[in-house]
Amino acid sequence: MPKGHPTAAQLWEGDVSFFSLDTDVIQAAGYNFNAGALKLLPLQLPDTMNLMVSEVVAQEIVAHRMESVTKAIEQFKTSSTDLKRLIPVEMSAIDENFEKLAIETSASSHFYKQIVDYAQNCQGSILPIDGKLLAERLFRLYFESCPPFAERKAKKAEFPDATSLLILEDFARDNSTMGLVASADEGWSKFADDSDYLYCVRSIEELATLFAATDAYSKEIEKRVLEAVQDENSPLRDQLHDALVDHVAYSEWSANDITSGTVTRVEATVTENKLDSYEIDTAEVWAGDDKKSWVIALNVSANVELYLDVEFFVWDSIDREEVSLGSEPFPVESLIEVEVFFKCSGVEEDSKPEDWEIEIEIANGSYECDPVDVEPDFSD
Repeated sequence: MPKGHPTAAQLWEGDVSFFSLDTDVIQAAGYNFNAGALKLLPLQLPDTMNLMVSEVVAQEIVAHRMESVTKAIEQFKTSSTDLKRLIPVEMSAIDENFEKLAIETSASSHFYKQIVDYAQNCQGSILPIDGKLLAERLFRLYFESCPPFAERKAKKAEFPDATSLLILEDFARDNSTMGLVASADEGWSKFADDSDYLYCVRSIEELATLFAATDAYSKEIEKRVLEAVQDENSPLRDQLHDALVDHVAYSEWSANDITSGTVTRVEATVTENKLDSYEIDTAEVWAGDDKKSWVIALNVSANVELYLDVEFFVWDSIDREEVSLGSEPFPVESLIEVEVFFKCSGVEEDSKPEDWEIEIEIANGSYECDPVDVEPDFSD
């Protein structure tokens, strides 16, 4: 104890009163605190739950996000040096102004503040790296190969994980409560199995599932919302359709798995896209504090019509070069899975969906066209 998952009663009654996120699950969400699952998570929390992020995880997130920033800075400096070598023009002012921006410091502070703000939005905070005999307990876990340290791998890499877990366990013990951590790392789950204070799930989705409302009232709300969405004459259905149309239009589309049996190579670009149809596969509901605000998550399968511009290439064995035969348009279809969030306010027992205040949230996606084989038209 505690092994497995906490019960809904433990969450609603406050026996498990905080949760924490490992770096990997935040990374899997694209570090995007302003859209998708991370944005909706604060709305799914029971009022007894809050987010406690260890300083270790916060610093790891900043370090990971700074990698691309540092790379971009180096590319800028390299380009500046190349320009100076190619063009005999005084450009020192550019470098001076660039240095004054203090990009690395500003970016690092911004990334860290995002984590602090998100924790506060989830009624929590950052837990500092301290604790009773923390170093002694870390090394005891290390030398005894206890979780999260593994027996047959480079154990030194697990020190950040071990530090985070001990900090979280100390917080739970000191506050006479239990916590729920989300991590895909096996070391975290094994540590939780041996802990009296921590449960572990593998993802934000599993975390959100535990927060899902399961009482009869929430099921009734879910039923009414689904009926409204599926009703052809419902304004809710119109809002869902319009949101899916915008999602398809503003998401990124690529076509890298287009092939041909008659030419050596093809290049395809998605030039147009249009929502054709959709179906609601599943739905989950989370209740707000006052039982009058709700979050409804729909998993939608959408069929999209795509128009590809495909350029065909052949190899000229005489001139020993690749030659373009030109390009042709091709209509294709692609099936995508979309997660749609409804935030419903003003929900009362006898109210109708038409009376609710409803916001629809869909994070922009990045989709790949389904594989297809195309052939050039040689009739001309």
